[in-house]
Amino acid sequence: MATSTTSTRPTFTSPPTAEQRSGLRLSAGTYQRRPWQIGLGIALVLVCAAVAGTVFQSSAKRVSVLVAAKNLPAGTVLTANDLATASLPASGNITAMSATGSSAVVGQQLDAPIYAGQVMVRQMLSVAPQLASGEQVVGMLLKGDQVPSVPLVAGDTVQVIAVPQPGQGSTVGGTIGSVLVASATVFAVGPAPPNQTQYQASVSLEVPGADAATVTSYAAADQIGLSLVTEGAK
Repeated sequence: MATSTTSTRPTFTSPPTAEQRSGLRLSAGTYQRRPWQIGLGIALVLVCAAVAGTVFQSSAKRVSVLVAAKNLPAGTVLTANDLATASLPASGNITAMSATGSSAVVGQQLDAPIYAGQVMVRQMLSVAPQLASGEQVVGMLLKGDQVPSVPLVAGDTVQVIAVPQPGQGSTVGGTIGSVLVASATVFAVGPAPPNQTQYQASVSLEVPGADAATVTSYAAADQIGLSLVTEGAK
């Protein structure tokens, strides 16, 4: 009896993947985060948000400061028209003068030139006594009978009077007892130089520029007398 053999057709299978060819097999399972990792992620997000908020608030906060309204030379006695304000980001390193203190700056004198828009700082202001516009300072050496018995101090207001030298009946250019300056401000007072023992004090007066030459002439001739009008602020 004859038998026939039927060939079996091979079943088609997909080609092996690269992972299978290399002998590796990937797990089909899903990765699960641990609770502490989730908490750490949330904490990092919150910290970043807080830092960003702080930076934004710092950059948003601004302060108002004083600036020069125009170019100003050294020696300028500041007025309100010389000043303006500007806004700057708040910083602990700001040394500019606050706009709220503008009234304290008016009347002070610049120690250096500044340009329009330049931020004002305290170091720009002179620490020396301030001269009023049109005033000049005249120095003189005075004897005991040429000054009041009350010690003079800077800021006092005095009257400058023409007086004769001992044995003379007239002054260098006017009448004895005539008023040279009705109101002069004592700018500085000090002792006379050691080699000028006949004098009691060295006095500098702030006088109107128009009277400076006359007062200087009388002082050089030793024909100046001062009388106290009002005391300055102590």
